[in-house]
Amino acid sequence: MEIQRSVDHMQPFIKPHQYNFIRNQIELLLQQLTTVNDPDVRDAVLYSATTKIFDIIPILSPEQEELLMTIRNQASEQQLFTYLDQIQPFVEPFPTITPAEIQALFPKVKKLHLPPLDTIDFSMTTYLSWNDTSNKKKFFVYPLDGTWIGLESTYLPNIQHGICSLCKTNNEVALVSVRTNKSADHYRAVGNYLCIDSDQCNASITAISDLEKFLANAK
Repeated sequence: MEIQRSVDHMQPFIKPHQYNFIRNQIELLLQQLTTVNDPDVRDAVLYSATTKIFDIIPILSPEQEELLMTIRNQASEQQLFTYLDQIQPFVEPFPTITPAEIQALFPKVKKLHLPPLDTIDFSMTTYLSWNDTSNKKKFFVYPLDGTWIGLESTYLPNIQHGICSLCKTNNEVALVSVRTNKSADHYRAVGNYLCIDSDQCNASITAISDLEKFLANAK
């Protein structure tokens, strides 16, 4: 098939959070299509989902557009899940970073307990984060505006169910605070309720605007 020849040489172009968004659209489609029999309404539902997907990935090559556009031809549950499987290889993983490079982002932390990087699914990672449970600290690593930043924060031990400020889903969250010095003589704490399990947050996040705002404000 022509589309197969097109994708054979295609590089990853979908960010992990965009893939999460597309997966959410598929789940909504499954709910809607099971209750709709009118062909025109079904076409409208598929068109709406397609438009939303193209809104979050606005710049595409013809081959990339053709791949994503195939959602318009998926009408059954099996076809929609197959669509997800077809686009998954084109998810762009979290950029490569070594333990030494991570350590260098936290020069004031003498004993940085890193998670084993080989256990992380970087294809589903929008931001790298882990907890130091003994010290109630949470660390963040992210390429903000093309530059690696490392952020050290603390979290309160009382975990509760609530809405995470980053992924906007109802999960187990903790109040995460970052002490910043915006000026030489003024310190302030920036606090947000965030998923205590960052893997779960990465699996749910569908936009990076709040993540990047949080990291930029806390620098």
